[in-house]
Amino acid sequence: MPGICTIRSGDSASKVGLPGLPHHYRLWELALKTVVFSNQKGGVGKSTLAVLFAHWLMDKQGMRVAFVDLDAQANSTKTLSRTAAERQAMELFSDEPLALPSLAPLPASERACLLFAGGKALADLELMRPERVIPAFRAQLARLAPCVDWTVIDTPPALGLRMSAALIAADEVVCPIELEEYSIDAVTDMLKTVFGVQRRYNPGLHLAGILANRFNARSARQKSALHELVSRYSEFVVPAVISTRAAIPEALAARRPVWSLPKTSAREASLEIVKAFELLLARMAGAAPGADEVVP
Repeated sequence: MPGICTIRSGDSASKVGLPGLPHHYRLWELALKTVVFSNQKGGVGKSTLAVLFAHWLMDKQGMRVAFVDLDAQANSTKTLSRTAAERQAMELFSDEPLALPSLAPLPASERACLLFAGGKALADLELMRPERVIPAFRAQLARLAPCVDWTVIDTPPALGLRMSAALIAADEVVCPIELEEYSIDAVTDMLKTVFGVQRRYNPGLHLAGILANRFNARSARQKSALHELVSRYSEFVVPAVISTRAAIPEALAARRPVWSLPKTSAREASLEIVKAFELLLARMAGAAPGADEVVP
């Protein structure tokens, strides 16, 4: 790992120089993007998609990534710990300056993210004073700019201080959803939260999209739920689905991105995931493909 990069609030990304980006993503060359994967309903694949998005940014886009796991269950931490320089997420709620490894460009085979690990201690944050810890968290993320290009945040599946802090600090939010009736109902609550934070605390927050996950194309019930989702929230739905495939949990259990597995189901899963992430990136850039394209 390269040397230590001590973060100061006056530093800028232009001082340290960032790796070259593909031409069509050039507008983010000197900008730190913070994206949150969040849903107030658990069990929708939020952590899975957050981890895969971080891998995709590193492996396919050549980005330097910080990953912040705010979930006390720490599932994302378990998956990323093999290939990450690890710190504790609790550190980001402190006023103490961070000393971080510099994530200089590395070959894809050696690329690692800067992981701020989750853990049970994070639950204690819910008892702390938000007027102290939320500004500290926002300031610490801003100080990452010289060392990373993107920060990906995985939140707990409940509205509280940690989810609020993530949304207040973020540029983008992705809302994964499983196509069951109660999960769709929970989207309304999540949207109220996102737009409430946008209105009161973070006018720069943008909903990158609602992403249908664990889709079973053979299920009439799920197809019906997908049509209902699009009819309710067409402007927010990403025109892609990620199907239920055994290769995805298999890859994560091996602490690898799914596109690294040499099997047909992994290739099929990869095609869906990459398409979804490319569409998310386009929405973050201001383009919003029509959600009607997603309905089978």
